[in-house]
Amino acid sequence: MEVCSSSEISIDKWLTAEHRVQEILWAVQPNVASEWRRRELIDYVQRIIKGHFGTEVLSFGSVPLKTYLPDGDIDLTVLCHRKQEEDLARAICSHLQGEPKEPGFLVEDVRYVYAKVKIIKCTVNNIAVDISFNQVAGLCTLCFLEQADQVVGRDHLFKKSIILIKAWCYYESRTVGAPHGLISTYALETLVLYIINLFHSSLRGPLQVLHRFLEYYSKFDWTNYCISINGPVSLSSVLKIRETPENEGENLLFTKEFLKKCRVAFSDPRRISEARLQEFPIKCFNVVDPLKDNNNLGRSVTSGNFARIKSAFAFGENELRRILALPGENIGHKLQKDFFPVTLNRNGRGQRPDLQALVPAFGSGRYVQSNLTGDFDYHYGGILYAQWLHDESLHLSSHPSPPPSQVQNNTTWNARTWSVNVFDQMSMNAYALPFYHHCASQQTAHIRTLPGTGMYIPDPSPHYRQMYSRARGRNESKNLRVMMKPP
Repeated sequence: MEVCSSSEISIDKWLTAEHRVQEILWAVQPNVASEWRRRELIDYVQRIIKGHFGTEVLSFGSVPLKTYLPDGDIDLTVLCHRKQEEDLARAICSHLQGEPKEPGFLVEDVRYVYAKVKIIKCTVNNIAVDISFNQVAGLCTLCFLEQADQVVGRDHLFKKSIILIKAWCYYESRTVGAPHGLISTYALETLVLYIINLFHSSLRGPLQVLHRFLEYYSKFDWTNYCISINGPVSLSSVLKIRETPENEGENLLFTKEFLKKCRVAFSDPRRISEARLQEFPIKCFNVVDPLKDNNNLGRSVTSGNFARIKSAFAFGENELRRILALPGENIGHKLQKDFFPVTLNRNGRGQRPDLQALVPAFGSGRYVQSNLTGDFDYHYGGILYAQWLHDESLHLSSHPSPPPSQVQNNTTWNARTWSVNVFDQMSMNAYALPFYHHCASQQTAHIRTLPGTGMYIPDPSPHYRQMYSRARGRNESKNLRVMMKPP
């Protein structure tokens, strides 16, 4: 049978195929019910930890980004002084093992994983929860991906593509999952970002992004190149990533200015000094972190799994091209039966692993309402708080650390009242946030500028929380105040 490349498929075929893919997405993407359930679980864990220890707990990863699968876990991070991490982790683990009683919630399988990144693992009402400590990089990644989604636009094409590709990689090809030596979620997101960055003008929907993804990476020369958001980079020049993308002259979607401002706004101050000392670690599967050049997002992939990943991508690309070469009326059925069978068997029969109630089955023509817009303002406020806490930790580094039960005296952050004054002595070396925001199109008329700073501050509105601004300078920690409204 003759197979087709992406550019050879007619618009009518793409429309037909994308329509069926939208039905598949309804079965696996976040919806109002799954959002509500995860929000309840997050609030519960936050109440337990903050109520007992006084430390702030924030969510990051695919749940606040709204790109999780029904089987996805919840990632939380506890913000505290660095010296207190281990003692606090053990205290929280012990407290959770005591099964704190609250009607409607069951905490099970609590264990503390002592590693470079300290993690408490547990399940709450049968949903896996990972609790880490001071994972500011995760918060930075979350904000960056939210901004990237706003740049891409087109009804959250980036997020929908992530959900679709992650579903195929997780359910069908078993190629995603860093703990198992497979592709990490952030690496996968970066691979998708580059596909959209390169082919943005010709992409019509998430299926076409998936097709381009498999088509491109199944033929990619992983032996001699790594992938960055700007394109392939020779491994021989990987230390000069910013200056040497192979396709620097092409019409990319993400501008240098946008990426530069993201690096400035979404940087973890604790890792800046580390970044200067470390080199990019070359592995068998190399993906450059868009926010940190020397961080290899592909380092989790083992050599044995790498060979299987390449084979899976090649097989998936051939299978999808075969399906797209069929007559238009047959494409939808084959996508369902041959390309996403496990996905739909798991999630398309009227039940989802993360919901106790029934949902519309795949093919019924009904679906649960979904909203993929994230809360960028709130997450960026978390970064600012973490940076303030880091500065406070430096000032307190010469003093002995209080026991975990007293952490609340130093680190508590109440989203209703916590503040740091940005306007008292604004540094002239201030940076605006990147330029894309989910309210931007509605609020353009209300944007104002602080004289002499170039910093854009959206006018406060009851429809969204006040945008946070960041000042840089020696007295930064003394000069910030961010007023946060409750979620």
